[in-house]
Amino acid sequence: MRIPVLLGIALSMGAIFAGQAAAASDMATLVSGTVVPHDPPMDGIVRLDLQVRNDTAGAWSAVDPIHLTWKGSGGKTVIEDSRPLGQPVARSATVPLTFVTLAPTAVGDFTLSVEIESHGTRLPIGAPTNFHLSGFLFKGRGNGHGLGMSQWGARGRASAGQDYKKILATYYAGTRIDTRDTSGMVRVALTDDPLDLGRPWPHLFGQGAFVAGPLSVDGLPQLQADGGSALGFEANASGQPSAVVMRADGSRGTAVVIGQSLTIRTTNPAGLRTNIMQIMGGDFRSGAEQRRYAGVLQIIPKGGASILPVNVLSMEEYLKGVVPAEMPPYWGIEALKAQAIAGRTFAVHKLGAGGDFDLRASESDQAYSGLTDQRAESSAAVDGTRGQVLTYQGQLITAFYMASDGGHTESSEYRFVTWNHGPQLRSHLGYLTGISDPFDRAPSWQVGPFSASGAASILRDNGDDVGDRLVGIDVLQKDASGRLVGVRLRGSSKSVEVSGPTLRFLFGLPDSLVDIVGGG
Repeated sequence: MRIPVLLGIALSMGAIFAGQAAAASDMATLVSGTVVPHDPPMDGIVRLDLQVRNDTAGAWSAVDPIHLTWKGSGGKTVIEDSRPLGQPVARSATVPLTFVTLAPTAVGDFTLSVEIESHGTRLPIGAPTNFHLSGFLFKGRGNGHGLGMSQWGARGRASAGQDYKKILATYYAGTRIDTRDTSGMVRVALTDDPLDLGRPWPHLFGQGAFVAGPLSVDGLPQLQADGGSALGFEANASGQPSAVVMRADGSRGTAVVIGQSLTIRTTNPAGLRTNIMQIMGGDFRSGAEQRRYAGVLQIIPKGGASILPVNVLSMEEYLKGVVPAEMPPYWGIEALKAQAIAGRTFAVHKLGAGGDFDLRASESDQAYSGLTDQRAESSAAVDGTRGQVLTYQGQLITAFYMASDGGHTESSEYRFVTWNHGPQLRSHLGYLTGISDPFDRAPSWQVGPFSASGAASILRDNGDDVGDRLVGIDVLQKDASGRLVGVRLRGSSKSVEVSGPTLRFLFGLPDSLVDIVGGG
């Protein structure tokens, strides 16, 4: 939106004809300027690029304040955003000024005015700019599905002196700690879906998929790689997955088509090092895009050029890669023990389902980073609770847990609730009853803003065409925890009703424990 030069001049002339002995000595003259974007959403970023001439009697100081004032339709100030001018401006000089401000967190009609305060007088810079703000902002608490143990809550309880037994008994009511034989093996898929070796490999992850030597492959001595070599994976000319030894001098061995599962082993005490994994950590230094794993690695062909990498190792070793991936080691030994038992229970419950793997290495099941992130505190928590699991009425429980419950856990009948002209509830699990949780002190969050048209586009991309604008979101029902059960999405052409978890998915919300601000 361009600010017309004449508007700035007209304001200055208004001051002259106000009856005061004012001349050019009272003006902050807007020479030119732009305000973008033309239609920001509420709480959106607005940028002003101005050329302003000092037509006052004296110089402006670098510490003279600039006031950016948002007013509502009734003329009441909603936000006054002030900051120093930042540079001195001599009399009659023209200076470029750039400001960034946030629009109000509300919908409706607003104006944005700019003034400079110098020598005790506030001088307008141009005319106020008119905006109609719309859009949607989500303000919430919690992170996850709300079921079972809160990791932030466990941290708070451990800090308050509760031991792991008390922590678990609070989040899983009526359960007891039993022991199981966990000496067997667990199969962990390192990616949620098979990898297509025929597709370009991400540059961040190196030249291609590999496992570093020293290693051997059961039954295939030609694929043995020494410590300076690696076993690479690629699609051959026929579109089949293949493995080949890549030597340190750049030479290559003979490629072998992966017609059946490969089992890769290493004698390296640091474990198998590979760049084949679901996610990477936040460390972007060279080598951080790789992880190390205990046990063996299976490469399973899945049709075409696709493979599935599966880490096979003992349950207790697996948990030593889960606990530090799920909970920081400095959160306290009692919290870590609670996490170890919850993670073990969840994993043991998933064993024996058949297929190529038992668990995924991501939050689809449990985060797992192998040997890479292991810490002494986390491993001690696993060793100190070896074999311990949670049961309810003699049966293993489904040990749901999440990062934060936002102050209240979810009751099991609302787990992953769906909506069809009303809530479609599930059976109640006695050990998962919602509780108030004052020990969870995780920070709140905010997602958005989304413009009315942008929100409609998101819905359209997910199969719900409500028109060119989302006009409103009506809360139809909340549960006892405060989470959304069902909402109505009102568009410019039609409305649809969805569940709280579906709304969370559509807009990428950490939790459905959320307040919705705004409208179209």
